[in-house]
Amino acid sequence: MKIALISTLTYPSDQGLRYISSYLRDKLKHKTIMIFLPIEENYNLNYSEKTLAQLRDLVKDCDLIGISAFGSTRFRAQQVLSFLKKEVPKIPLIWGGVHATLWPEECIEYADMVCMGEGEEAIGELVIKLEKHQNYLDTKNFVFKKDGKIIKNELRNLTHDLDSLPPADYDIENHYIIDSSNSIVKFKEKDFGGQIFNMTVRGCPNACTYCINYAWRSKYIGKGKLIRRHSVDYVIKDLARLKNKYRSIGTIDMRAETLFVMPIEEIREFCDKYKKQINLRFKCLSDPPTMDYEKLKLFVDAGLTDIIIGIQAGTDRINYEIYKRFISTKQVLKAAEIVNKFKGKVAVMYDMITCNPYETEQDLVDTIKLMKKLPPPFFLSINNLVFFPGTELEKRARLDGIIKTDKDTAADLNYWDRWKHIKLKKKNEYLILIINLMRGVATKHRFGVMPRFLLNILTTKSLIKLNQKYKLPTYIAGNIVQGFDFLRENLAKKIYRKILPPSFKNWYDKIRYRI
Repeated sequence: MKIALISTLTYPSDQGLRYISSYLRDKLKHKTIMIFLPIEENYNLNYSEKTLAQLRDLVKDCDLIGISAFGSTRFRAQQVLSFLKKEVPKIPLIWGGVHATLWPEECIEYADMVCMGEGEEAIGELVIKLEKHQNYLDTKNFVFKKDGKIIKNELRNLTHDLDSLPPADYDIENHYIIDSSNSIVKFKEKDFGGQIFNMTVRGCPNACTYCINYAWRSKYIGKGKLIRRHSVDYVIKDLARLKNKYRSIGTIDMRAETLFVMPIEEIREFCDKYKKQINLRFKCLSDPPTMDYEKLKLFVDAGLTDIIIGIQAGTDRINYEIYKRFISTKQVLKAAEIVNKFKGKVAVMYDMITCNPYETEQDLVDTIKLMKKLPPPFFLSINNLVFFPGTELEKRARLDGIIKTDKDTAADLNYWDRWKHIKLKKKNEYLILIINLMRGVATKHRFGVMPRFLLNILTTKSLIKLNQKYKLPTYIAGNIVQGFDFLRENLAKKIYRKILPPSFKNWYDKIRYRI
């Protein structure tokens, strides 16, 4: 069979779809083509007629078409599926990915089949049944619609032996990507942007209410261990192959939720082999409870240069009561102290979420105080809360009357559309704008573009009270910020992603958390 796999994600990484492609191609010997359709992070923007027509021509001789989407790109997936259903009605359409897992009953209205959860073995089984003209309506992980009735099958057990799966498909010979003129062209090495994503670990130790992982855990109860790892040799062999094949790759982005869940003996083995056989800088994610000095030292010695640590909330109340994220501010400060021992060797980014309607004025004041306690230097990443469809927090916000219409979810906004989020939520505008303006490199003297002495003045009780009462200055400043955000998203990002060469991207990626 010839199978087309389409990604609507805003960056051509899509590890899940790449794993499915390699499973179908390498394990089951089918032909796959991958089509990446990343357009700008204005989620109200859909694909042009030109793009859709070219997409149709690419897939019209396929036997099966799959599409993947996050909650933020679901409307683009709907557009593509509606178009293909009309243009190539005889080809079965599958919708999978995060949004399809949370909302299968909605997604089945646009596709012939919906794949929930991890999809390699599920789609593999489906393809075998289709090829043999067998009944496929009982295939686990799938939702179907027959004679107007929805058939929803149970999830299969999680794959424990990840090494039994072929590595993610990074062989670009049959890959395509949308370019800056909205044309679909052959994927070239430069489209990697100088870095390769690698998922060494599947699963997350947390189950935050704003994230799919909360729902994911509940769906996979009794279906096996959630956190699973590839062996060190599997990872090293794959990375060595990619390094030798793509000479412009200067960075490996380890996209496990936290690399630090690995036992220290395994980390020693990984770091020793990585340094000898790969020897490229790499980045990873972590969270405060798993941060460990000895583990971090091994990673840094092996080439770790950048680490993202998720703090998310600046108070225990928000983390515990609202996000169900059982990470304390004490753990945050302890982790920051450990990372700071490696300043000059590793750049750290702290991830924070704000613009949360459940935050009180005191929560925001305490959040600023916490950020001021973090030892510099570091990069502060401020993300504004999106109530993604199907998450526990979105359900709670609807019950509490915070979300009255779908627009109130902010799902059509970019995380970094700072003033748009603040205007939409209409609560604590002054303090949330200050926190958003703290984004950037933090030193002893400043947060981003904001001097620390100015931050201290702006967060005095008298000024907070005054600006919460008289909102005009905040709204004037907010609209100026929105102008800068527009230029960043519509000019700077386009130039960076579409025009600049991988060599520049590698250089900039090394310094951007430090300048």
